[in-house]
Amino acid sequence: MKSNVSFFRRLGSITYDLFLVFSFVFFIAGIVILINNKQPITNNLFFYLLTLPVIYAYFSISWVKGKQTLGMRAWKFEIMQKDGNNITYKQSLIRIVLATISLAGVGFIFQLFNQYRLPIHDYYSKTYLASIYK
Repeated sequence: MKSNVSFFRRLGSITYDLFLVFSFVFFIAGIVILINNKQPITNNLFFYLLTLPVIYAYFSISWVKGKQTLGMRAWKFEIMQKDGNNITYKQSLIRIVLATISLAGVGFIFQLFNQYRLPIHDYYSKTYLASIYK
């Protein structure tokens, strides 16, 4: 299935969602600092292990339950499987891991060279984005 969502709409959605994810991270950092007697966070590994599940939960629950993140809703497209059903948690995990490669540029270059015009994270998770104009 070929995606009908342009690169620029994807980029708009990613930007919108990254602002939201940064808000989650700042909120978690604030809570950790308060719990830590207003001392700065010195253990980066602990902080990553705390924030990564929250970030994954935001994306996976949004994709699996509602087919959209807030950014995708603003840019009027959704994610689905070829048959139109919601994606699975396994697909969302594959997608979010490979999306880090796409954000580095490699995944979107991959989009230019495959027949379905899918970035690497959609191609291997067997998902695609579709416009929804209501």
